[in-house]
Amino acid sequence: MRALNIALLLVGIPFMIMEAKSLLKDKSKTISFNKWEDQPKRTFPFSIPIEAILDESTIELRFLQNVDEQVIFQVKDLYGNIILQDIVVPVEQEIHTIDVSGLEAGSYELFYIEGGLILFGEFNIESQIPFE
Repeated sequence: MRALNIALLLVGIPFMIMEAKSLLKDKSKTISFNKWEDQPKRTFPFSIPIEAILDESTIELRFLQNVDEQVIFQVKDLYGNIILQDIVVPVEQEIHTIDVSGLEAGSYELFYIEGGLILFGEFNIESQIPFE
């Protein structure tokens, strides 16, 4: 019985290590958006039209609904400087990618600007430590 337990443990250890490695490599984070406070109040409810997911080198922007106007995406540093900017005409269910691999480690804000609607979300770029 003891030999069986040891054998099962030895067989299971590589699978536990593989899962731990995959969890460490998958560092995707969802960026939560907030409404910019300086804009006029809307009298009707609105939904956030995109989902933003940050991984190690990109931000994937998924449009969840049709947007009639062009959209401006800006990445700003903590001082309000525009580091990256993209202007797109979105299509529902389209995925737009922003490359953030060139950004230094630190805190940033992602802005979504559509007509009079301004949303922003904060995210961090961590220093890149290669994982073998």
